[in-house]
Amino acid sequence: MAEKNTSKAPEQESAFKNLVFPVIVLVVICLVCSALLAVLNNATAPVIEANQKAETLAAYISVLPEGTTADSLEELAVTSENVEGAVKSPDGMAVVKASAAGYSGNLLTVYVAFDTTGTISNLKVDASTQTTGIGSKTGEESFYGGFVGWSASEQVSLGSPVDAIGGATISSRAVVSALNSAIDCYNSEIAGVA
Repeated sequence: MAEKNTSKAPEQESAFKNLVFPVIVLVVICLVCSALLAVLNNATAPVIEANQKAETLAAYISVLPEGTTADSLEELAVTSENVEGAVKSPDGMAVVKASAAGYSGNLLTVYVAFDTTGTISNLKVDASTQTTGIGSKTGEESFYGGFVGWSASEQVSLGSPVDAIGGATISSRAVVSALNSAIDCYNSEIAGVA
């Protein structure tokens, strides 16, 4: 009787070693890396959220009168489209944070302060996501300063009260869109609310 050969053929062993084993190793490495990234995300998420909240609070305070403190601000629950948040100061002023898609779809954010009569008393534009030297000019006071003194009783548009920046029409439109979202929020959710 002939004996059966139970050993693997060399080509089968070589195929496993060259093709299957590296795939298994890579899958294990990917799973370990994914698990480590998940742990890192869970550890850093609260820190990132706290930093973002602190930055937003600092931006709110930057458009309010000097002497306003973070502790004195009341956070308002707002639901207007494109509005990310709003606060009210003890003296009745309100600040609305709104955003709109600018160049390449990157968000441009405005912080608009309204006095007790509904007039824009100050604003800040974060145009850091826009093209440097072109769209980023919408974040300069020489552009957005023209909106100060505008009444929330009517919408703004390019040319009324501020012209678009040449070569940065998309970013200029984004500022106007975000500003109009803030005005809508002020009129529908903040004005007249105690």
